[in-house]
Amino acid sequence: MLKTIRRALERDIEPIKGFLERAELSTVGVEGSIDNFLIVENEECGIEGTLGLEILERTGLLRSLVVKPTMDGEDLFALFQEILQLGREKQLSSLYLVSNKQASVQFFHLLGFQQVDKSHCSEELQQFTHAKALSTVDNCTIMCFQF
Repeated sequence: MLKTIRRALERDIEPIKGFLERAELSTVGVEGSIDNFLIVENEECGIEGTLGLEILERTGLLRSLVVKPTMDGEDLFALFQEILQLGREKQLSSLYLVSNKQASVQFFHLLGFQQVDKSHCSEELQQFTHAKALSTVDNCTIMCFQF
């Protein structure tokens, strides 16, 4: 099935919020940052995945990654390539992610993310709404991409 990746538009706010709610993720801030979201759509314009950025000055944090099981590794890789391009366009200097899935660390390394020590970035990350909740999760890994 053909999938396309595109930037989210105002009309996508409610569908994205519904998609995130079904995955039991926070929808806080979606309205105010819809231009920082990407959507993966199938041929019927149904959402297959989302990924967004929370931005503070020149630093970003990945948020709201939700994908359906129909997304394969190539689709996921393409989604991350597009979010890195969006980060470049937004003139970010660094992009963080927080994950509690150790199996994903190798994938993020392939994309150019490097693991960082929590103590070196905890103050910076605490400024992000979504990092506050994530930092309390056991066994979380923090990674950073430098532009």
